Amino acid sequence: MSLNILILGAGELGSAILDALLQHPAYHPSGVTIAVAIRAETLDSLDKGVSSPRIESLQAYRAKGITFTSADLVEHSEQKLSELFSRHNCVVHAGAMTLPEGTQLKVTKAVLAAKVDLYIPWQWGRSGGMGLFSEQCDVRDLLRSQNHTRWYIVSCGVFMSFLFEDFWGVVVRSNQGRITVVRALGGWDHLITATTVEDIARCNAELLLRDTSTNHRNRTIYIAGDTMTYDEFADLVERTVGHTIERELWSTEYLKSKSSEEPENKLLKYRVVFSEDKGLAWSKEDTYITSKGIGMEGIEAYMRRMNMQ
Repeated sequence: MSLNILILGAGELGSAILDALLQHPAYHPSGVTIAVAIRAETLDSLDKGVSSPRIESLQAYRAKGITFTSADLVEHSEQKLSELFSRHNCVVHAGAMTLPEGTQLKVTKAVLAAKVDLYIPWQWGRSGGMGLFSEQCDVRDLLRSQNHTRWYIVSCGVFMSFLFEDFWGVVVRSNQGRITVVRALGGWDHLITATTVEDIARCNAELLLRDTSTNHRNRTIYIAGDTMTYDEFADLVERTVGHTIERELWSTEYLKSKSSEEPENKLLKYRVVFSEDKGLAWSKEDTYITSKGIGMEGIEAYMRRMNMQ
């Protein structure tokens, strides 16, 4: 059966999935059609050839045979989304991290109403994080309650880039850009599982284009670029940058208090989730990537590739 894939979103993850699909050895345009759903205003700018790095990136994908369609996951009704999804047999959700409450469930209902063959929703987590992941768990329950649409949920831990972003707070840099402090979220013995966006995308591409094993259908797929404690992470950072760093602990209670000051800020809630050390880290050796022989980039290699100091 030919694949007609619709990717929801062309941000950091959506673009990485596009790259991974186009570069995958099993990809061929005669058997795989790829479309991307973006906002109407973005599509209008693309059609008009507006000059900007984002539009130029989308134009490059269009030149490679990728098509674009407009969709607003927040404003469009379930029925309207279902009509769009019904034109495709695979849907990949690549942009749900900061969507309003209820959007992920609406999108999933639209996917099921459209009788899509395969759905990869936004990854969901387990309990914790002040109820942040309750809707993702509702998505899981809805998918498990039906038998028509096959699904995978790709669980990657935290995006590896987050560990080094200012908003995440784990790594602190001086004005000269040197890493000076590493913070532990919750405890120094708490585990971190981190995966690069590129490797998340490669695993999605493998699931879409080549993995026909029934063992990997209708379940969570665990992947990992690296898994280690915050103490081990601080040691690794210090060893990689070649100078001494300070260490600071941010307790879960402290992070909850900071989140309560900005209750609408989902990133702060995500930080609470990852400080609680509940079900968001796993051994790299026991993951999907190991069984498939897919090499993944670890934190040290990522730091060296990004020339961190």
